[in-house]
Amino acid sequence: MAADSIYTLTHTVAVSGYVYRNSKFLLLKRNKAPLVWAPPGGKLKLHENPREGLQREIWEETGFRVEVLEPVDTWFGELQPHSPILSIDFLVKIRSGKLRLSPEHNQAVWVSLKELEKGFPVPLNCDTGFKLKDFKKAERLIRLLHLNL
Repeated sequence: MAADSIYTLTHTVAVSGYVYRNSKFLLLKRNKAPLVWAPPGGKLKLHENPREGLQREIWEETGFRVEVLEPVDTWFGELQPHSPILSIDFLVKIRSGKLRLSPEHNQAVWVSLKELEKGFPVPLNCDTGFKLKDFKKAERLIRLLHLNL
């Protein structure tokens, strides 16, 4: 195709980061719909590299500087009608920073896989958010790669 061709965007691309420390995942509670507990992340800017976009999103939402390690999973679907989204979920390692919430979120919690299985201290919304199997997959990757997070 010619360099001046006009492309129609087919979907939005988003990234999420499994921030894992002391055998617990960091989850943030959103202020706006969908009102779910989820790992930090968000939509990429046009032509943004996914790893760099995830570093930016985690910094903006948490105050942490991170190293993006490995992809854990991808997801494609609709969070809103007629708005398809492709999400790439990565495992990340905290390099520096102190937790501080952005205006997008009103709560943060560190939660273990066992706590997620019990639905306490936070419930997962399986209709519009991350599922238990997603966190199990991330923790399995941590073990397989022998990561010390």
